[in-house]
Amino acid sequence: MLIFELEKLILSLSAAEKKHFQLHCSKLKGPKDYLLLYDLAANYHGDGKSWEQRFREAYPSKSFENTASYLYKVLTDVLIQIRIEQDNWYTQRHQLMKARLCFERSMPNRAHKALQKAYKLASESEDYTVAYQASRMELTALADMGFPMTSEQQLVDRQMKAKHTLQSLRQLHEHYSLYELLSYRLTKGVLAVDGKSDKKINDLILSELSLTTRGSQHQFEPQKLHLLFQSFFFIHTGEYRSALRIFNELNRLIESNEPMWDYPPYDYLSALDGILDSLRSIGYYPEMELFIDKAASLSKRPYPDHFTNLAMLTVNTYRLNMLLGMGSIDEAAQLLNGLGGKVDDHTPIEGHEKQLEYDYFEGLTHFRAQQWNKANKCINRLLTAERQYTQLAVFRAARLLHILIGYEQDDLDYLDYEIRSYKRVFSKFGKAFKTEKLVFNTIAADPKRRGNAWKEAAREKIALKRLAIQSEKREMQLLKYFDFGGWVMEKHQ
Repeated sequence: MLIFELEKLILSLSAAEKKHFQLHCSKLKGPKDYLLLYDLAANYHGDGKSWEQRFREAYPSKSFENTASYLYKVLTDVLIQIRIEQDNWYTQRHQLMKARLCFERSMPNRAHKALQKAYKLASESEDYTVAYQASRMELTALADMGFPMTSEQQLVDRQMKAKHTLQSLRQLHEHYSLYELLSYRLTKGVLAVDGKSDKKINDLILSELSLTTRGSQHQFEPQKLHLLFQSFFFIHTGEYRSALRIFNELNRLIESNEPMWDYPPYDYLSALDGILDSLRSIGYYPEMELFIDKAASLSKRPYPDHFTNLAMLTVNTYRLNMLLGMGSIDEAAQLLNGLGGKVDDHTPIEGHEKQLEYDYFEGLTHFRAQQWNKANKCINRLLTAERQYTQLAVFRAARLLHILIGYEQDDLDYLDYEIRSYKRVFSKFGKAFKTEKLVFNTIAADPKRRGNAWKEAAREKIALKRLAIQSEKREMQLLKYFDFGGWVMEKHQ
């Protein structure tokens, strides 16, 4: 696992981060075996032997595990130092560490300055955890020093300030808890939207609404959580137009609170990704365009390479997804031709789930254009990541699409083996999807070799099964990647 994580970390480094790492290493004394390993990993092109094998062969007397662990430590230390200079989240916690160190070394004035800076930054970004920690450290230090130059009223004022911070933190925790509970129950199917479950749903909604009227309704994080709660509820209860309205409100809220963004704004990009994922799940493909453009605007800002590459990859992935969902296969192919090899050159996001999705939709574009070999080439790129990504829905969809390609190529002997392998691999993740059963039954029946009378008789039954499958929320996990039921219907035409 460390090898895989270390590889992802190295591939995510921007040019500036690599330079910073090299400068840091040049100042360190002693053996630098970790640099030899870094060079092998950074320059690895996947040709034959892995960079781990190359290191073991080139330096048989050196411990690969120890070297890899130390390289990971040095890399993360360097990256954290860079992030302290860029992101308030890191800066706040760094100030807390500074304050604690200064208290330990009997430098209370320096400690108080660090705590004041941490508290100010935390208050501005509504990070109540750090704000309370700063207040608590200050109160503890005052007590240890015998409350110098402090009146009782000043002490009580500071205690009340800390108490109000704790109250805000508690409300935020309750808001997160309700959102997570709703998400879990609806996603896992514990709460079906029917007569029996209405009271449970209503209780969650009323509890969530009561939180928004406790004085925090004008704060950014509670407002964001309130809109996320509503959007998730509307999506899972089938009120898609209401969900779209909430998505637009959520985006406006985030855009109007740019000072609250992280640096770079992974939180905003993640929100856009969640909105786009929901829209494609319910088939609102034209509505995706606006939010794709928002992600594209983020990719053009002067943020670190890893973020801009990820933002652009998100844009390209969902744009392909949108075009294919709308049936614009020629436009999707034109987009691929325009991109050329650009996406493959973005090594900083290799191994990211969004890269796997891009590979999938590139393969799906070729599949819809009936370019079977090109489709297989793209899907095989994704399938080589089996060890790390088997649990992801996009990997499962890719395996299923791979089976469809085999059927289109009339490779029936291989299909028998591949379907058995598919069932064996995914049986450990729970019961099979109904979509999978529909596809496998279709392949077993082999409609390409059936007469029109048989197809016509089967078509009505298939249409009813497809309609039932589309109404189940669990099936969205696969259907958001491709209308497999639509492919089955095509085979019965």
